[in-house]
Amino acid sequence: MQFYYHQREISQIIPQILYYLEANPALETIDDAIAYIDNQTASSETYQNNLNAFRNYVKQFNTILLSTADEQGQPSSRQISFVTLNDVPNIWYFGTDPEAPKVSELDLGRAAIYMLPTSEGLRITSNRLKVYRIQYSFSDVAAAYQAQVPGYMESLSKAEKEREIIFAIELESARIDSRLQNKEITFIK
Repeated sequence: MQFYYHQREISQIIPQILYYLEANPALETIDDAIAYIDNQTASSETYQNNLNAFRNYVKQFNTILLSTADEQGQPSSRQISFVTLNDVPNIWYFGTDPEAPKVSELDLGRAAIYMLPTSEGLRITSNRLKVYRIQYSFSDVAAAYQAQVPGYMESLSKAEKEREIIFAIELESARIDSRLQNKEITFIK
């Protein structure tokens, strides 16, 4: 079950909150306990295990639902294909036509992602991310598209490939959810 406290989903850390409130007299409120938990650094081994699991999950996907908002706050969502480079699992790249309406929204940097569930019900979501243009051309990511998104290269004309601008989505953290698990990974820079 999911449980929200101050618009944050905390179901995964409720046992820790209760433990720390009981075991540490310096922590007097739920907010104190959450701040304490947030400030704890995950062990290197735990982080590596979570990162490896995340890498494996990302390999199951090549499209996401990207939601943005315009200057007036009007939301918009669209499905996009993305690729990863150099085995960096929390930075994803995608191309788009520079004339597309979403470009002005992407330049504002307000975005969230949702991956459609796999057959096992696994999905990744995040609203803690940065979206920005990068200086890559489409040719810089073409090999990754060829390997990771079957049929994508054939769907674009030569002129479209030359016009594409490339954006990066850099996840600061992400939720990995399925029918059996809900966990969050925060990426260390």
